[in-house]
Amino acid sequence: MANSRLFLTIVVLLSCPWIIVLCSADPKQTRWPLYSRKPLILVWNAPTEDCTPRHRVTLSLDQFYIVASPNEGFVRQNLTIFYKERLGLYPYYERGRTAVNGGLPQLASLTQHYEKMPEGVQKYIREAEAKGLAVIDWEEWRPLWIRNWDIKDVYRNKSREQVALKNPTWSPEQVAKVAQQEFELSARKFMLETLKYAKNLRPNQLWGFYLFPDCYNHDYRSGLENYTGTCPELEVTRNDQLNWLWIECTALYPSIYMGSTLRSTKYGRLFVRNRVKEAMRVASVGKGLTRPVFVYTRPTYINQTTPLSEMDLVSTIGESVALGAAGVIFWGDTSYASSAYLMGSLGHYLLNVSTAAELCSESLCKSRGRCLRKEPDQDVYLHLSPSSYSIVSVSGQLKVNKASGETELTHFRKHFQCQCYTGGTRNRSAEMPLQQSHSSNSLNYDTV
Repeated sequence: MANSRLFLTIVVLLSCPWIIVLCSADPKQTRWPLYSRKPLILVWNAPTEDCTPRHRVTLSLDQFYIVASPNEGFVRQNLTIFYKERLGLYPYYERGRTAVNGGLPQLASLTQHYEKMPEGVQKYIREAEAKGLAVIDWEEWRPLWIRNWDIKDVYRNKSREQVALKNPTWSPEQVAKVAQQEFELSARKFMLETLKYAKNLRPNQLWGFYLFPDCYNHDYRSGLENYTGTCPELEVTRNDQLNWLWIECTALYPSIYMGSTLRSTKYGRLFVRNRVKEAMRVASVGKGLTRPVFVYTRPTYINQTTPLSEMDLVSTIGESVALGAAGVIFWGDTSYASSAYLMGSLGHYLLNVSTAAELCSESLCKSRGRCLRKEPDQDVYLHLSPSSYSIVSVSGQLKVNKASGETELTHFRKHFQCQCYTGGTRNRSAEMPLQQSHSSNSLNYDTV
């Protein structure tokens, strides 16, 4: 019997060699993507719904599998952002002075927060079984005490005041120590319990916090001469203190917004590379599957309307995709809504890299995994070769013309590996609908 089982195993492996290639322990496996055979999801999340009626600008958003507006009133979207007033009773200080919902997490009522949460979730995500991305955008305070600096220092000051009032004879050191403990324990509980309840209410959404994780590698602002882009060891250690958060999230949503100081330099690539590497690192924390990483980016430089250069499209989008990001979310305002840019360098590059990601997944992983670099710090990308493919505009839409793909396949095999998909999502995908179909790309406005 044992010999027959061994023979059967050998036959299966020989007839399905992708099993050997695909499902090694490293890299750690991840969940199936939201869309079948789409290892990379492109998301448009800018308030550009008024471009056509008000400004007579028609945007070509066909390449984006999810089109969502962050503005109030839009519901049933496949990307839902929960700002501080949209999900429960988030505690914060209005302009650093007026306490809202207790002001501090240690003064907030979790009971009242729980009671309020279903209202917001039901408003924006109507179908209980719907799939999609659910992003909690709470930026007023951070769960680690030490990271609440500058205008966020109010949360440390108010926490110390609370402890000092209760213990007037304590030394400043005693007050500070207990204040930190109370704040961090309460912040942790508030964020964890919010995630757990949100997942219970909408289990098929990919829940996570906007801008988490961060690695604080912005030291390029003091000069590029010695800039390496690496995340400071201290910040990596602090991210390890947030393992409780990474384990509870079902997706991560870091940012790779690029400052103009980095424009068209190798340092921009290093900045993005290390941020995404850190996100991928914490995404694999714990015993379960690696959480998918969706990077937030902009088609322009921070606080500017200047479009990213072609070099920086590679340094942001290309770098993220090559490192294994599950999606790229474009964020911003109407100022960068340029139809010419979407049909020009940005549109061409998005089609190039998304097609290459699909081709690599199909050829290297048999559509059962996502391609990512074998060596994270190598300058290799998921790109189509100009000798094999061309991108043309047909009736206002960008299309890929294929000649031969052997150049790409050789490149993929040499430099990339598969991160396998696993779990039950693939088999149940037809049963768990998205709120908004890709074919329509329409926005649903709440008229209730």
